[in-house]
Amino acid sequence: MNANAPRPGLAADFRGKTTQGVALIGVVVLTPFTINNFLQGRPLLGVGALFIVAILAFNAWSISRGRYYPSLTLFGLVPAIIFFLVFALRKQGMVGALWCYPAVISFYFMLPERRAWLANAVLLGVALPEVWMVIDHPLAIRVAATLLAVSLFAAIFIRVITAQQQKLQAQVVTDPLTGLLNRMLLHETLEQAIEQSARSGAAMTLVALDLDHFKAINDSLGHDAGDRVLQGIGALLRGRLRRVDRLFRTGGEEFLALLYGTDAASGARVAETLRAAIAAHPFLPGRTVTASFGVAALQPDDDWMRWMKRSDDRLYAAKSGGRDRIVA
Repeated sequence: MNANAPRPGLAADFRGKTTQGVALIGVVVLTPFTINNFLQGRPLLGVGALFIVAILAFNAWSISRGRYYPSLTLFGLVPAIIFFLVFALRKQGMVGALWCYPAVISFYFMLPERRAWLANAVLLGVALPEVWMVIDHPLAIRVAATLLAVSLFAAIFIRVITAQQQKLQAQVVTDPLTGLLNRMLLHETLEQAIEQSARSGAAMTLVALDLDHFKAINDSLGHDAGDRVLQGIGALLRGRLRRVDRLFRTGGEEFLALLYGTDAASGARVAETLRAAIAAHPFLPGRTVTASFGVAALQPDDDWMRWMKRSDDRLYAAKSGGRDRIVA
């Protein structure tokens, strides 16, 4: 399992906000030019600009209402901008070429990174030959060079921002000691599993575990020893479970595993494998570490809180029943 995988939802939220900002600026800047194109007898440019303004306005409005449609930008706005630029270059020459620069930058702010590369490759592939045909060649060379430079600078800028965003997202949702997910995404992940089960009928099972007598380890050997045990537990769980499963550190010495496509019987077998592996692992010299487990399969009427509470109740039953055991 990759506990540090970035969450698409967070990335989409970031992209939605940048799209909204670009859309609002685009509406404000382009509207006067749209009106002027009609007044100056350039109806094709006016219609093209009006279509772009309409898509930008719809993007800004829909995002303000919590809905974001990146496909509208890719398949609606990008072709409209490219066609507009072709007409602008043919009708206005150098003035039309100036519109290529904000277009190049806006694609990187409104689209996921790879789609932005594709959109800009298409834009440059269409615009640069037009620049060569409608502008004097010495000036066209300068326009092409600066346009390529702006595109590359924008790509580098967005690459750095995207990498930093992914790093920050991973830090927010990851427990720094064990490398497992923390509680930040627990609610969302369990709800998504419930929805997936309702759609596909796939079984889902929670395995809650708690280290036995962990306080005694901290008290007798120190917190450094306790931290080494927790780190070892995290590594053991990652090594024993599948990448599709989700692992959380939910408390000091408490962990939770969400097993996808796993029924109650299979979940109990997985828990027993983990219990035996933990008891046999030499986390500390001369000292055995054990854990208690509670296993709860998803039921048709469960919400995430009821499902998780059932796994917790069984975990506490295992601890009350003598520890180093499973209740399923």
